[in-house]
Amino acid sequence: MRKAVLLLIPFLYLLVSGFDYEPDSGYTPVFMLRNELERSVKLEASRAIVNPGKIYLKDHLIFINEKYLGIHVIDNTNPEDPDNVGFIHIDGCIDMAMKDNVLYADNAVDLVSIEINPQMTGIQVTSRIKNVFPELIAPDGRSLSPRQNQARPQNSILVRWKQE
Repeated sequence: MRKAVLLLIPFLYLLVSGFDYEPDSGYTPVFMLRNELERSVKLEASRAIVNPGKIYLKDHLIFINEKYLGIHVIDNTNPEDPDNVGFIHIDGCIDMAMKDNVLYADNAVDLVSIEINPQMTGIQVTSRIKNVFPELIAPDGRSLSPRQNQARPQNSILVRWKQE
């Protein structure tokens, strides 16, 4: 009788919970404190393109998104020998647009405007509009689970997902 009761406990739990169990995503959220996010946009040395996203052409420069990490800058002055000249580090970036010499990109949930020097000797964040975009969802389409949300650091922003 005791074994039968122990076997019924999981069934009763599912019955009471309404079968709402949904396993976590196969991805782990990566968080960044808001003040770190706001200081993180910077020009870095070029790096290999690993997980490319959208592409944008402006004059002799090609901008290639590295999903969730930033934007590669390629000098295409000589199309037979393009030169990877730099990487604009922008956490949570998956999209971009450009007008004149201003690059607009998502910095996770924020929209940042970045003035681009055509010689790529420097960049300057000229504005930031906070909380314009929805929080990033995992590549498998799931949002944060209650467990992941509970473990979230206070005043943090979800900037990317890494596969478990």
